[in-house]
Amino acid sequence: MAKAYGLVGLATIIFAEIALYFRIQPFTSFFCPLVWLGYILLVDNLIYVLKRNSLMTRHPKKIIALFMISIIFWLVFELYNLFIPGWEYFNIQEVERVAGIIAFATILPAVFETAELLRSIHLFDKLKGPKVRGLINKNLLRLSIVVGALFIVLPFFFYSYWWAWAMVWTGFFLFLDPINYLNGQPSIFGDLKNRKWKIFLSLVLASFVCGFLWEFWNWGAVARWKYNLPGVPFENIKIFEMPILGYLGYPPFALELYAMYHFIRFLFSETKGRKS
Repeated sequence: MAKAYGLVGLATIIFAEIALYFRIQPFTSFFCPLVWLGYILLVDNLIYVLKRNSLMTRHPKKIIALFMISIIFWLVFELYNLFIPGWEYFNIQEVERVAGIIAFATILPAVFETAELLRSIHLFDKLKGPKVRGLINKNLLRLSIVVGALFIVLPFFFYSYWWAWAMVWTGFFLFLDPINYLNGQPSIFGDLKNRKWKIFLSLVLASFVCGFLWEFWNWGAVARWKYNLPGVPFENIKIFEMPILGYLGYPPFALELYAMYHFIRFLFSETKGRKS
């Protein structure tokens, strides 16, 4: 009999929606983390049903690490938001600040769980990408690292322009993914070189799924965020609170999370190796 913790996740989502509708505190303030924790449980259980293993069942320590690392990763982007205002929060009191930190912890697990679910249904198994082995060489990797480093730094000097966020959402991927590849770690560059597009495409599609849900659940929440991107093309055409072009930022964001996670994992494995 399949483990049924996904039902707990589904019940959590339903309960969060009901509590929000009737404004039942403190659950209304904790709507975002509640609904996303429910989503993660539900998706992980679906993966388990399909594969008889999942991130939670095979690597429980890893999922805990993902929650913790996710907070650190998102605080990096919150730092950029202090200098390049892209969004602002409303109806945030002390309780909502605690809820916000918990919500930050769900970002990385949500994206990774969704991407694994997409791979579990074998959506991209038979897809072969174009031959790019000759294009992905050390010169391209070095160029990517340099461009990525510039994209990480330059937004602090162009903080009054909305397109600075395009550099923020791509810089860490361009900088870290080649470093991961050169150190023998999982990387998108390495996958594309070997015509393996499954992880790349699953992350891209997962980013749209999670992005849509982030905006949908934020749209009805009491404690919420709104975007401040004056000058962005078609800024009045929105899906929920997000200008439609803003959704293009989700795929590179997911790729950044993937590159940042494997870079951090490599750093910690290297530290453990030196200590031993």
